[in-house]
Amino acid sequence: MGTEQNEVKKVLDKSKGLERNFSNRHIQMYTIGSTIGTGIFLASGYVIHNAGPGGAVVAYLIGSLIMCLMMSCLGELTVAMPVAGNVQAYATELINDAMGFTTGWMKWISCAVTVTAQVVASSIIMKNIFPNVNSLVWTVAFTILLVLLNILPSKNYGEVEFWFASIKVIAVILFVITGIGIMTGIIGGKAIGFSNFVNDGGAFPNGLKAILVSMLSAIFAFGGSDLIATAAGETKNPGVEMPKAIRGFLISITLCYVVCVILIGCVLPWRQANLAGSPFAYMFRSAGINSATLLVNIIVVTSALSSANGFLYASIRTLWSLSKHGQAPKILAKTNNKKVPIYSLIISIMFAGFAIISSFIAADTVYLFLISLLASIDIFVYAIDCICQMRFRKRYIAAGNKVEDLKYKTPFYPFTPIFAVVTYIIIVIAMVIDPTERLAIIFGLPMILLLYAGYKLFADKIKSTKNNDLNV
Repeated sequence: MGTEQNEVKKVLDKSKGLERNFSNRHIQMYTIGSTIGTGIFLASGYVIHNAGPGGAVVAYLIGSLIMCLMMSCLGELTVAMPVAGNVQAYATELINDAMGFTTGWMKWISCAVTVTAQVVASSIIMKNIFPNVNSLVWTVAFTILLVLLNILPSKNYGEVEFWFASIKVIAVILFVITGIGIMTGIIGGKAIGFSNFVNDGGAFPNGLKAILVSMLSAIFAFGGSDLIATAAGETKNPGVEMPKAIRGFLISITLCYVVCVILIGCVLPWRQANLAGSPFAYMFRSAGINSATLLVNIIVVTSALSSANGFLYASIRTLWSLSKHGQAPKILAKTNNKKVPIYSLIISIMFAGFAIISSFIAADTVYLFLISLLASIDIFVYAIDCICQMRFRKRYIAAGNKVEDLKYKTPFYPFTPIFAVVTYIIIVIAMVIDPTERLAIIFGLPMILLLYAGYKLFADKIKSTKNNDLNV
């Protein structure tokens, strides 16, 4: 067995202990459910208002490209080493323990914070639907619901999330049908075609700068796409299922975002996009659905809860993997009789307690902090994914293995990972230049450096203690 095969076996051995019951449809819908969210249901209108309809399409295409670059690299790692900890496990074995520790805890923080943000968003929307019910009630209820869903065995969890995410997919399909109907005149009796898309200053009314600024929002709309790797650790046959799931996801999520943005740009004048609330609500109202606002509110709540459910699952598995690699307390690796990491679930859901606290704090302050933090973590994790893939491929070939034997290969290697990392560096520079995005770096970079330096210091002390014990 070659050196690289031994390393792969070592990663897999450290990540044993979970049930492998996810099927291809479970994987795809889990990832789609985690990715499709307010980025399309709400924020798309904001992007169109700032960049124009054509600019928004370009921004989302760039966001899709960056997501595809990362997923292409992550796909090779995921199929070769299908483990629940994904980037944390890969960074530990392919870079060093300190980077694995840093990446793992940053990923866990990202997932746990996202759960908090989605629970808060859901409770606020429910307050709009039921104004007489305190939002705190919904926060507690949704937190309990998430716990109950994540206690389920992986097969049952995958089935629930499949149908949970299906609601969003159905909403998107109905949205596309409605948009085409309005454009062609089947709905409303007057065909508007692409008139809104090209009128009033054209498709790019605010120029290149507006596209660059909006691009960051579009990129982060694809956040959660890397969670497909988390499901690999509980997939029935990862060598067969994961390549199909990854390719299917890349095609479906790209089409979903780009087609929806094109339709919004055609139906909704770009100057009104930021002022009309959800573009979905505008579209359904144009189709004569008087209860469009209520309908979209229900869809957005379902979307937010589905995303929270997916990110809680990922945070639990990340914490479990950290423990399996000796980078978190051992108790967090323990599972119950259903093979669910119960202690990792308890710690992760405790983070949802911040949802209760934040409901009493200025919403704008909390929201800005969460978004800034998540932005910086996503870019960092994506870059580590690509670096791990390059190191894996180099070692794989050096060990005498053939690239042809890989069941999933990163296309256009080494251009793909190099281009991806360079792109992420450019994004970071753009964030530093833009005052509205600078907080992401201010919050994120110190956390990364603190975790990395802290682990190096802590690890050196442990080694020193062991050596002293041996010398006594």
